[in-house]
Amino acid sequence: MNVQKMKVLMEINSLQSLGAVQSYTKQQPTSPLFTSMLGEMINQSTSSSLNTKSTVSTNPLTYTGMNHVFYPSTLSNLLTTSTQAPTSTIKNNTHDSKGYAHIIKKAADTFKLPERLISSVIQHESNFNSQAVSAAGAQGLMQLMPGTARFLGVKDSFNPEQNITGGAKYLRQMLDQFNGNIELALAAYNAGPGNVKKYGGIPPFKETQGYVKKVLNTFYK
Repeated sequence: MNVQKMKVLMEINSLQSLGAVQSYTKQQPTSPLFTSMLGEMINQSTSSSLNTKSTVSTNPLTYTGMNHVFYPSTLSNLLTTSTQAPTSTIKNNTHDSKGYAHIIKKAADTFKLPERLISSVIQHESNFNSQAVSAAGAQGLMQLMPGTARFLGVKDSFNPEQNITGGAKYLRQMLDQFNGNIELALAAYNAGPGNVKKYGGIPPFKETQGYVKKVLNTFYK
């Protein structure tokens, strides 16, 4: 058996034990994957020693040297499986306002808002991705925080109609609270009404200031 190959496999197993290599199957330090790889390598080495004409792996890596790289089929199967994106978790990824035009119009009529204002908020909140989730945990098209969603009566933030209806309702509340001032309402939508009141205007947060400017630019464009 090639000593160098054995050394590489031992290093991989050690790194997996230390957490420096991602384990797709959450293996223990002495993993079934490593055992399988080792067994496959030994079998391949044994077969090569019995046959003077060694065969090249059917799944070679991109290495183009004189000797082919040992590439266990076990690892190949795992990598192939792990790179296949699950389809069941994505319900809708329409990055286009036309796909939600009827919902936006209904919400705009219900809460007396310009359709374009709702669309502008959605564009800069989620880019019309109904499955969007921010680092802070905001969800859906209008990026509702779970607590805010419950307060607005939204049971499923990833449901486009519920999310847009809830977001439009909240935007209406912010406009009413700040006397119809769109800038302050958008700032409150992004940073919370408490911060707008605290600072007597758009809070001095770079994110909020940029957000208000971008949404207004889209709204008035």
